[in-house]
Order: sequence, then C-alpha cells, then structure tokens
Amino acid sequence: MLDTTAVFSAAAVCLAGVMSPGPNFVAVSHRAISSSRAEALAMVFGIAMVNTLWATLALFGLSMLMATLPWLGWSIKLLGAAYLMWFGLQLLRRSAQPLRPRDIATSGNTLHSALRDGIVTNLANPKSMAFYASVFSGAVPANASSATLLALIATVGVIAILWYGCVALALSAERMAELYRRSKKTIEQVCGLFLVVLGGRQALL
Repeated sequence: MLDTTAVFSAAAVCLAGVMSPGPNFVAVSHRAISSSRAEALAMVFGIAMVNTLWATLALFGLSMLMATLPWLGWSIKLLGAAYLMWFGLQLLRRSAQPLRPRDIATSGNTLHSALRDGIVTNLANPKSMAFYASVFSGAVPANASSATLLALIATVGVIAILWYGCVALALSAERMAELYRRSKKTIEQVCGLFLVVLGGRQALL
C-alpha cells in the first residue's frame, strides 16, 4: 500500500535540499543564461538523473555501504572537489572570451554535452549524496512498502526537474541573456571563484 504521508514528508525534505544553493544551481544558472534553453533543460535532466540515483541507492543501503567502505566516500569527495575546482578554473579562464550566439548554440552534440555536464556536476557534489543517504533516507519509514519506495524515487526526479527546470526557464529568457552578455566577465569570475573555493573547502574538510 502506498504511504502518501511518507511520500509528502520526504518530498518536502527533498524540495528543501534541491533549493539550497550549491554547484547544481550555479551550473544550471550559468548554462541557462550563457547558452540555449534546450541546453539548460538537458543539464537539468542530467542533474535529476543523478538525484534519482542517489535516492535509489539511499533507500537500498547507501549509508551502510559508505560505512563499510569509508575509502569510497573519501574517493568520491576528493574527485568531486577536483572537478568543482576544474569547472571553476574553466569559468575563470573563459570569462574574457566572447559569448557564442544563442541562435546557433543548440545541436545534438551540445545537448549531449549539457546532459553529461549535469550528470558530472551532480556526481561531483558529495553533499548531494550525503543528503540522500542521511536526511532523505531518515524521512522514510523503515517498513515502507515497495510502492512507497518507488513513489519516493519518482518524486525525487520530478522535484529536481521542476525546481531546476523553473530556474532554467526563468534565466534563459532573452532579458536575462542580454544582462548576462553585458556582465559576462564579472558573472563568470564570481561563479568560477565560488566553485574553486567550494571545491577547495570540500577537499580540506
């Protein structure tokens, strides 16, 4: 039987988690205002796929696995930190380069690249994994039915798509794109510095 109370409770926890500012928000925001709307939405789907993966693993023993293999958690943490710092340095390096025209920005290759970047950015964020392994899984009853678990997993994906999708749609508006063009160097330097600092902090803690 489906436990709707558990689903709504976990959904509220999940919504609070995805709305917290972090690498995913920065990546989607940057993609939305610097490229096409289709690319931004492709990145959103990549992020949602990983959120769904973390939720699935969390409901089927992720925390136990991390406790049994502590080196796995450290490895993911360090690899994620390295990627975030690399991403930030790329933004800093490209901040002075001219922006490509939005009307020729979308192709099969760029959509695939955006989807991949969404997946990698979220995989590189161990706080996302930790959130689902601890906070999210803690909101799920121990005796939850299979139907409830499947509903919870689906809810995670839907919430991620709705939240980041709204961010992508709002920031990909032409007015936002024009504002970005005028302030591209400053915006990318701020975003790049944020990711470098976040990655460095993640590696040291």
